[in-house]
Amino acid sequence: MEISPNLYALFAGFLVWFCIAPKARCKNYGNLFAAYTMTMALTLVGTADLIIIKPIAFFFTVGGVFAFFYVLFTRTIQIIIKIGNE
Repeated sequence: MEISPNLYALFAGFLVWFCIAPKARCKNYGNLFAAYTMTMALTLVGTADLIIIKPIAFFFTVGGVFAFFYVLFTRTIQIIIKIGNE
């Protein structure tokens, strides 16, 4: 199983999962992010069996995992630095 023929599926998976990710300023972001996380987990379990039959589905999901971590680190985790005693 080579990665180079499946780079398109990996990139497409990233774009699709990034587009369906919840927006950070949404009113019920916590609920939507929990649903997004659960959907990603179930998709990973579902494509684990398909890796031998259709590896392109696996690479699509791996692209989704990259999108999940991108969303997690850019929208969910915020580092605030306070200077002084304000």
